[in-house]
Amino acid sequence: MSENNEKQSAEIIQGPWKKASKRKVKLPDNAEIELQEAIGFVDDLTQTLIVQMIHTIKENDIDVEKESFVQNMAFIIEMVRACLLKEMSLDTNMTKIMDVMFEMLFNSSPDSDTEDAVKLEVDDLKSMITKMRMEMEEDDDGPELA
Repeated sequence: MSENNEKQSAEIIQGPWKKASKRKVKLPDNAEIELQEAIGFVDDLTQTLIVQMIHTIKENDIDVEKESFVQNMAFIIEMVRACLLKEMSLDTNMTKIMDVMFEMLFNSSPDSDTEDAVKLEVDDLKSMITKMRMEMEEDDDGPELA
């Protein structure tokens, strides 16, 4: 009996298995995994901070469901996220926008509050955003295939 079992276990089962794909699976390296973990941490921290802030605002009788509030919060969320990413030495387009905005705010003199100075600063910001969009379009070749 044991010889019969050994013969049966040595036989190969041939099933309707699919043929192996010609496309190879690309696995991320450690640096990519660490980057994903860092971004995940920043996203979780941002969410925690914003949820606490919105609860505090709501407890103080401010309507957090108004469309204008939601739009403003979307901007604040991205600013908080960009700030945290920048502190971890990770740059995004929003960190570039923040840098330009801070430069405009802190480097402008109190006497330059004229309409022309404000228009020039807004034009600088618009041109920077346009440049970033063009760079993104150039870089967007679709998903990378192995």
